[in-house]
Amino acid sequence: MNSIIPRPIHLASKSDWDHAKIIAGPESLAERHKWREDLKKWRTESAKKIHYSDAAYTKPGIEENPPYNVAVIWLWDEYLFDFETQEFTPEKLIADSQKFGGLDGIILWHAYPVIGIDSRNQFDFYNDVPGLDRLIAKLQNAGVKVYLNYNPWDKWTKREDDTDQVAIARLIEKFNIDGVFLDTMKSADPDFMAPILKVKPDVVIGGEGNVQQERICDHIMSWGQRFGDSEIPGVVRAKYFEPRHMIHQTRRWNRSHIDELHIAWLNATGMLIWEVVFGSWVGWNNRESRMWQEMVAVLRQHHRLTIKGEWEPLTQLAPEAEAANVFASSFSLGGDALIAIINKSDQDYQGPLACGLTGFIPAWGVGAITITPEKTELIKFTYDQMSAEFPARDNKRQEALVGTPTELTYSYRNRETSLYGEAAFVLAWKPFDPYLHQLIARQITVPVVHGELDKHEVSNKEFFEFLEATGYTPKIAYRFLAHWVNGAPRSDQLDSPVVYVDLEDAKAYTAWRGCQVPNEWDWQLNANDIPDRTSSVWNLTNSMHSNGRTRFLILKGGSKDNLRRSQGSCSETGICESDWYVDGGDKDNTWVEKLLLMGAGLSRSENIGFRCFKPHGGN
Repeated sequence: MNSIIPRPIHLASKSDWDHAKIIAGPESLAERHKWREDLKKWRTESAKKIHYSDAAYTKPGIEENPPYNVAVIWLWDEYLFDFETQEFTPEKLIADSQKFGGLDGIILWHAYPVIGIDSRNQFDFYNDVPGLDRLIAKLQNAGVKVYLNYNPWDKWTKREDDTDQVAIARLIEKFNIDGVFLDTMKSADPDFMAPILKVKPDVVIGGEGNVQQERICDHIMSWGQRFGDSEIPGVVRAKYFEPRHMIHQTRRWNRSHIDELHIAWLNATGMLIWEVVFGSWVGWNNRESRMWQEMVAVLRQHHRLTIKGEWEPLTQLAPEAEAANVFASSFSLGGDALIAIINKSDQDYQGPLACGLTGFIPAWGVGAITITPEKTELIKFTYDQMSAEFPARDNKRQEALVGTPTELTYSYRNRETSLYGEAAFVLAWKPFDPYLHQLIARQITVPVVHGELDKHEVSNKEFFEFLEATGYTPKIAYRFLAHWVNGAPRSDQLDSPVVYVDLEDAKAYTAWRGCQVPNEWDWQLNANDIPDRTSSVWNLTNSMHSNGRTRFLILKGGSKDNLRRSQGSCSETGICESDWYVDGGDKDNTWVEKLLLMGAGLSRSENIGFRCFKPHGGN
C-alpha cells in the first residue's frame, strides 16, 4: 500500500485573505470580536475591489433547491448500471443515497480512467452512450441535478470540429444538463463560458479547486478539496464572502470524514459524496454517513436562515464548553436561529452549552441548538450509536484461479484506480508525483497453468469463420465489430487482429475453437515461451472482478496504436497531461493494465483483441 502523510495546513495571512481556502480563526477566543469585525471589513472591501455582482445568485432555485449533497458517480457504477440486464438503474443509486440524506446532484463521471484506450475523446464517452438521455431525465425527474465532467487535459485523443466549450454547449443542449464540473480547474473564464451560457444561461459552473475571489460571481459551486481548518476554527473564505455559494467538502482518500464534516457544519456548506474514486472503493463508515444524514436534514430545513441570516462564527458558548474544545457558529434571522456546534476533542462533552441548555456532544461529534420565538431546544442526533468501522469491500474474481502456485513478478502504473486490493492512496489529501503514476513492480504467488498461448491475436479472418460457422450474435451488439463493413472484414483487414470485441465475444470464440481466454497470470507465464512477442492490440484476459460497485478486468500485452502520449505538458505537480491516459505501446509480459468495464458495448475498442490459450493436458 502506498500512503501519503497528510500535507500541513497552510493558513493565509490577513493580507492574503482573498486567496485563502479557509480564513484562519483568531489565536485566542478572547480576540474573536476583533476577528469578526476584520472579517466584515474584508468582505466589504473585497467586494468593492472586484466590483462584485451577485446576479447569478438571484435565481429562485438557489434558495429553494440547495444542492448540499453532490455525488461523483462513475457512469458504470453497479448501483447505476446493471451489467446483467444492461440497463441503467438510477432508482437503486437513489435508494442507497438515502444513507446520506439523498442526493441533490450527480457529477456523472464518464471518461477517466478509461480514456486513451483508443481515439475516443471525452465527448464521445457521453455522446456514444445508448440511453444516456433517458438516464439523465430519470435522475432529474427524481429531483437530482446532473452535471457533466469536463477534462481540459484531454488534448491527444481525436479532436472535435470546434472548441471544447462549443462541444460542452452541444452536450448541454442535447441532454439538458444542469451544470458543468471543471476537472482540475478552479474556474473558467468568461470567454470559455460564453457559448455554454448562450445555450443555457442558468447552467451551474463549478470547479475542483479553491474558486478565485473574482469568479465567485459566476461560479455558484466549487469543491472544498483538501481544506484544512485552524485550531480555533475559521471560516471558508468563498462561503463567508457569498453565503449562497455552495462548496462541497471532500478529502477523497480519507477513511474518516470528521474534519470535512466539522468544516461543513460550522460554515453551512455541502459535502461531496465520493465512495468510489475512479474504481477505488473508499466508502463511508455508518457513523459518519448517519451523522451527515442528520446534519444535512438540519441544513436543508434552515437553508434560508444560513444564506440570508446573520452569520456569527465562533459564537460564544458556555466557558466549560469552550474550555473543552467545543466551538460553534450561529445563523440568525428575525426571531429564528441555528447554532451549529462541533467537538474538536477526543473526549465526550457533557455540560452547559448555550442559551441555558445543557447537553451531550460526543467526541469529534456535532450538535445543534435551534431557536424560535416559541422555544429553544437541543436537536437530538443518533449517529453516535452507529459503527465507525471502515466498510471494506473486496474485489472478487468472477472465475477462480487454478493450477500450480507459482511466483510471478507483475508491474503497473500506480493510478487512482488502484489495482486488485484496497485504494492505492489512503489518508492522502491528494496523491501527487512521484506517488501518483509511479511505476511499481510486485511479486505474487498465484495458481497458474502451463499451456500454449497463440503467438498472435485472433485475426479478423478467423473470427469471421467463427461467425459463419455458428451464427453468433452478442447480447448487446453496440460497437460489435464496428471496423467491419456490412458484417464482414475488408480484404486488407483479414490478417489483422479482430477488435471491437468484449470478453463474452472472446469466450464464445474460444469455446468454439476448443481453447480458452487465458487469465492474466496464465497469459503472462506462457507468453514467456513466445520469442520476440509483440502485441498489436491490448489482449483481453479472463479476469473479471467486481466489488459490487465497479467491474474491471486486466489487459495484457500493450497496444501499438494507443501510445501513452509524451507530448503533454507537465503541471506544477510534475504530472503530465498524458499521464491521465491509459498506457500504450508494446509492454513486457509482466505489465498489467486495469480496465474499468463499461456497459452497453462501450468497452469494445479499436485497440482491444485477444489470444487463444490451450492448457497442457493434466493441468
